[in-house]
Amino acid sequence: MFDELKKYGKKGHFIFLKGNNLVGVGKDVPELPGVYYIIRLANRNVDLVFMGKSGIKASSGEKEDSLLKQSINLKQELLDVKMSEANIDGLDIYWFVTMDQDHHDLPDYVLGLIMQNFYKVYGRFPEWNAED
Repeated sequence: MFDELKKYGKKGHFIFLKGNNLVGVGKDVPELPGVYYIIRLANRNVDLVFMGKSGIKASSGEKEDSLLKQSINLKQELLDVKMSEANIDGLDIYWFVTMDQDHHDLPDYVLGLIMQNFYKVYGRFPEWNAED
């Protein structure tokens, strides 16, 4: 979806359905710095609804306590609420490690790039980001 993310070798995605536990379905997400986005699958429509990041504090350059796996897992309650509020069939969650032995891209920077590109195309932020 985003050309900026094609270079990252450590990446993946998983489907989250009502009643799923993020810890279980997201078991392959590593505890490394990176970015992720969530696609809503509902009524035969596919919409990117959220973008997030984890891993490095912009102010100090130190690793955050919450890396990719934990950051995504902390969304369990939010995702359960969102799926209950709307007729959401499932969520497709994509993740990308942006800092490892091969890449040294700050998650904040990468998130800014993909958020900017989304904004250029749609003239708005992803729905769930705009609620913050």
